[in-house]
Amino acid sequence: MLRSLRQISRLGKYATAPASSLANKTAALPNVISPRIQAPLHTSSVSRKYDRKSSRTADDLDTDDEADEEFKDERDSKVVKTKVNSLRADLLLKAGLGMARNKVELNFYESKIRVNGKKLQKKSVQLDIGDEIDVIRGFSQANPSHLVISRVAILSASEREEGLSVHLRRYKSLLIENYRGADAFKSSEPVAH
Repeated sequence: MLRSLRQISRLGKYATAPASSLANKTAALPNVISPRIQAPLHTSSVSRKYDRKSSRTADDLDTDDEADEEFKDERDSKVVKTKVNSLRADLLLKAGLGMARNKVELNFYESKIRVNGKKLQKKSVQLDIGDEIDVIRGFSQANPSHLVISRVAILSASEREEGLSVHLRRYKSLLIENYRGADAFKSSEPVAH
């Protein structure tokens, strides 16, 4: 390595010398490579070996960007893009809130899931764009007539090769009034007076 660095430094000296003295010096040094083909060595340029685009096509990138611009985030929410097999309520809750399947089942059997304000009767019910799924976390400590919920709203759904690509708006914690009528949430836990 050191020997090649010395050779490069010698070539740098020859590149600045006049052409007549260059021919005399290269004939005297047979081990040095002829500088007539050599280009100046630039170390300031950086090689971008890993600057590669993803395997998605340009058309796919354009359509994703347009769809993402359509759904701007509100202050307390986040837009989540995910892939699901169908628009079942349990699958959308699992994907939108990141809940485990057994937690979704537990909330369902405790009647803590509402779709558009009504109790969810079947976990496998098919939903549409615009539907809102609420998971009741409990009563508000500040105001017992209000509930703290997590909500997933379906913004859009489009078919892909494998399943559906869905945009969901996720609210981790919302404060709402308790539901009315038969859909009102009644805790099974004893209330301390």
